[in-house]
Amino acid sequence: MTASEKFGAAAEEMTGRRTADDVPGTNAEQESVQAAVPATCSSALLDARLWLELSPWRVSAAWSLAAAVLAAGIGDVSRTVSPQILVLLFLLVDPLWGNMWGGLATPEALPRIHFSMQHRRPWLPYLAMGSPAARLFGMHGPGVLSVLARAWVPGVLVAFAVAFAIGMPAVWATVVVLGLAVIGWLQRYVALMPPSVLHSLVVVAAPWALGMTVFGLDLWSVYHWALVLLWTVHVWGANHSLDVTGARSGLGALAFAQAGIALLMIIGQAPLPLAVLGILWLATWMAIFRGQSLVNLQATWTAALLVSAAGMAQTSF
Repeated sequence: MTASEKFGAAAEEMTGRRTADDVPGTNAEQESVQAAVPATCSSALLDARLWLELSPWRVSAAWSLAAAVLAAGIGDVSRTVSPQILVLLFLLVDPLWGNMWGGLATPEALPRIHFSMQHRRPWLPYLAMGSPAARLFGMHGPGVLSVLARAWVPGVLVAFAVAFAIGMPAVWATVVVLGLAVIGWLQRYVALMPPSVLHSLVVVAAPWALGMTVFGLDLWSVYHWALVLLWTVHVWGANHSLDVTGARSGLGALAFAQAGIALLMIIGQAPLPLAVLGILWLATWMAIFRGQSLVNLQATWTAALLVSAAGMAQTSF
């Protein structure tokens, strides 16, 4: 290489000039992105991919909705609510509200979003590789605005459409969940409220309260709201104990919630559900006493949730 060629190469490197194969948006890069994302990868305008997240037997929004059905009485719910509304309720509180929460709480978990963004990104000077604007708009990966615009906002719109089909109580409940999700996202940057508390509200309180409203339960019933609150505390304590092994606050929340639920069964004169709950909860404290992990006990907590809800329908309240 001559001296002039070396000087030209150095000048090109210093000024950031690139060849056609290196510049984003050129034919070479578009062809490589097209090879990574084929045109036949989706047939939908709003592409929704569903999968089982973690264990299907852990306490989730779907099981909380089922608990609301049991608390209201399966017979009464079947007479007052159509099967179509029940299906829409499940789709709203579980996958759609779950998308609203997860899209802001863990946006980095969304797969392949950066391929779609790279395929359509413009090449402008202020969107150079590594620039703040490029990072913000997700030109080189799943940025904040790209995730919100392409993966989270469509899910929110569909959630409100489904909620509108159910009724105004579902719309207002969706607004509340949206607010909890936004607070959960802000928690990543500003300490407002522990994410585990927000998560327990989305998992238990919101779907159960919506079910109470739709199924015609007495919204002024202190005992029903006490059961919802106690299970919200139980889920928080369980998740905190799973995340932080041996956390006293989590174990204390479990003990408080279980004692409160047992007291409700005693006051409501429901001895059979109380006996079943005692057997289910005994497994938790045996595992704690032996120093074992609580991961395998999530199914027993879900079973206890359903048993206590069914017991509430049998109480004298």
